[in-house]
Amino acid sequence: MIHRRTLLNAAGAAAVLGPRAALAQNLRPLSRIIVGFPPGGTADVIGRALAEKLRGHYAANVIVENKPGARGSVATNTLLATEPDGHAIYIAPHSMVTMYPHVYRKLNYDPQLDLIPAGTIASFEFALSVSQAVPARTLAEFVLWAKANQSAAAYGSLGNGTTAHFLGFMFATAADVDWNHIPYKGAGPGVQDLLAGHIPSLIGPVGDIAAHHRAGKVRVLATSGAQRSRFLPDVPTFEEAGYKGLLATERFGVFLRRGTAPVLVERVNQEVNRALRQEDFRATLANLSYEPLATTPQEFQSIIKAESARWGGIVKASGFSEE
Repeated sequence: MIHRRTLLNAAGAAAVLGPRAALAQNLRPLSRIIVGFPPGGTADVIGRALAEKLRGHYAANVIVENKPGARGSVATNTLLATEPDGHAIYIAPHSMVTMYPHVYRKLNYDPQLDLIPAGTIASFEFALSVSQAVPARTLAEFVLWAKANQSAAAYGSLGNGTTAHFLGFMFATAADVDWNHIPYKGAGPGVQDLLAGHIPSLIGPVGDIAAHHRAGKVRVLATSGAQRSRFLPDVPTFEEAGYKGLLATERFGVFLRRGTAPVLVERVNQEVNRALRQEDFRATLANLSYEPLATTPQEFQSIIKAESARWGGIVKASGFSEE
């Protein structure tokens, strides 16, 4: 009788507290975090740190699945092939949702219809850096150097159709500089070529270049945030250097597949934000030169809407598109 009464009381409490309490009392054995990048990269590090925080809270076990390739399509299609039950979570830069529809003519999914934003994890800015072979120590000096050395002026980026690519286009337009774009497959190869002096400049995430700047191996001339990066406090922003509106912030977010119930989206958001309140998780982000960023699903959706409209105009002005 006592055992039966205990069960009834528990059931009654769950009914009063609603679906979230029921979910908390019934952890699923396994959840997956899908990452569209190879192991060892920034996204993978974030995914594994988040998995640790979700384990035992959101599911009994949480694993990371790396699904790189095809501009994120492999990871996205992996997510879309799962059940809409909230136990396959996709983390990705929000530019894949805001920018890709404007860049690629033949995506086999609709990012803004097939992916539900559940919230953000972190944000980062971009840095324009130059090699030791370039004498410029300020952005103004770099513009003069680029105009005087048009045959040599070039910048590397994370690849065609990326935020770094279009930030370079925006800067070239604003500064009236003619410089060639050299796309790389990620930041690593571009940074190596910059350090070796094979390219004169690079636009990439602050975290990929900050340590080399502090060591004096390259010089960062500007960053793309609204305020100076706390990881490069000695470096002015593009706006401080006179280029108003030249802003670019990337946000790593959490997405669920279409059809996922709002209560599950809210649950994932609560778990991610719980992780963001913990100092060790925040320290992991800081080691990557990422700023922790907690939002609601609705706030993230508003960011995506505004960023999509903004970057759509920039991509169109650039004239760039790919199949």
